[in-house]
Amino acid sequence: MKLSSLVGSTISGLLLVLVLALMAVEALPPSPASSESKSALSVSTPVAMASAAVSDTGLENESDNTPIRGANIGGVFLIEPFIKPSLFDQFLSRDKADIPVDEWTFSAALGKVEAKRQLEEHWDTFVTRDHLETMAESGVNWIRIPIGYWAFNLTDDEPYVDGQLPYIQRVLEWSRDIGLKVELDLHGAPGSQNGYDNSGRRGVPEWLHSRINVDRTLDALTKMTKIAVEWSDVVYGIQILNEPSRWKWEVKDIFAFYNEAYDLVRSIAPDVWFMIHDTFLSPNEWPTLVAPRWTQALMDTHIYQMFDNYMVTMNETTHIDMVAKMAEDVTKFDKSNIGVVVGEFSAATHDCTKYINGLGRGSRWEGTLEGVADHPLCPFATCSCTGDYGSNYTEYSEHYKSFLRSYIDAQLAIYDQELAGWFFWNFRTEGAPEWDYILGVEQGWIPSFPRTAMPKIEESSVVVFDDAQTTHATTSNAGESQYQFIKSTRGIAVNLGMAVAIAYSMLLPF
Repeated sequence: MKLSSLVGSTISGLLLVLVLALMAVEALPPSPASSESKSALSVSTPVAMASAAVSDTGLENESDNTPIRGANIGGVFLIEPFIKPSLFDQFLSRDKADIPVDEWTFSAALGKVEAKRQLEEHWDTFVTRDHLETMAESGVNWIRIPIGYWAFNLTDDEPYVDGQLPYIQRVLEWSRDIGLKVELDLHGAPGSQNGYDNSGRRGVPEWLHSRINVDRTLDALTKMTKIAVEWSDVVYGIQILNEPSRWKWEVKDIFAFYNEAYDLVRSIAPDVWFMIHDTFLSPNEWPTLVAPRWTQALMDTHIYQMFDNYMVTMNETTHIDMVAKMAEDVTKFDKSNIGVVVGEFSAATHDCTKYINGLGRGSRWEGTLEGVADHPLCPFATCSCTGDYGSNYTEYSEHYKSFLRSYIDAQLAIYDQELAGWFFWNFRTEGAPEWDYILGVEQGWIPSFPRTAMPKIEESSVVVFDDAQTTHATTSNAGESQYQFIKSTRGIAVNLGMAVAIAYSMLLPF
């Protein structure tokens, strides 16, 4: 046998072994994260896939498996007392019955001229380009902008004032420049869809009692969707209505509105993400809110642990454990139906925050919440809204700040890696530290993400946050070891293959 034939046979055998080795490596079972989760390691989120289809968003180095990482621009174009108490504290010298508690009564108390003057100053200053840039630097890639219907559809007999649209468009311009995607959220409907101050009008909701209210809601939604079309390179999602109350309305009637709104939005913007709220139903009931014919749809759920008499009495460990329990059915729905976005969550586990339950209503923590708690509800022998549970974050203990970080980490481990993404509530506040995203990042209990997508499996299996000594593991230890083995074996195989190929080519006749 000639030497070249012998070498050729040997190399052919080596190549066969190499191929078999690579096949064996590829056949290894996937790590737990890549087989079970919708993490950025292996599965593209619905929103991420849409992002990949549009190349002019301005976001740098984002791939098709970057989840929504967002913050709400709440309390700006629909004011809430707890976000900016100073707007409402100007009335505290009045009799209790005359103190405004929402935007409706705020505007009525001041009159349209003065209300517009104060609100224009608020719109102009409370959210700035610097705020958006700061959040983008920490890894935020989306913002959610809550808007009241009166920005689009206002009657003379309503005390609200309009004029928000130029300021909203300015935020869209900033977002375009910075590279942020935007969800426009109809946060308040005519008659109020839930009776909360976050709808613009606290009290008895009247929204679905009148077809006129529904038609006005759809009119506002039409105008909001047209903005999405005009700013199609910036606005990627439309939330048709925030938190309509299942306790007030029949679920079938809410679904009927959702279906009607879907047809309207799709007639104007065929490709924008159509986002609905879960109406406070449990996840196993969410399919009743979704039509199979819908495309590009996402479920918005809001997950909090302080608006419940039992949860505010839980200790810190239980709060962290509760995160996974509350999200278990949510992730199941996300995997079996439309994707899920946690549109609101925070670092708070108590209701001490000023006006968080509504202006003048007190707290469960100290037993002063009217009609709910006649004695303190907290995990301690005595309850006080001071120190760790007060409004001055400089008084927080190191232990409490460590807990806040662990609590946020527990939430993001699921919302960021198992679901389509998240929006923290809120981007900033006037004196509610656990609800303030920018402050939380600055103080270290909210992690910064890299500006790019989460690392893929061939790059890294953990994400290290710049502002912490800990890491978010995206696979188990076993998965990490397996990944490292696969990576090493692939490297050896590739290098061996190159060497064999070079040697073989040297023996070939030319």
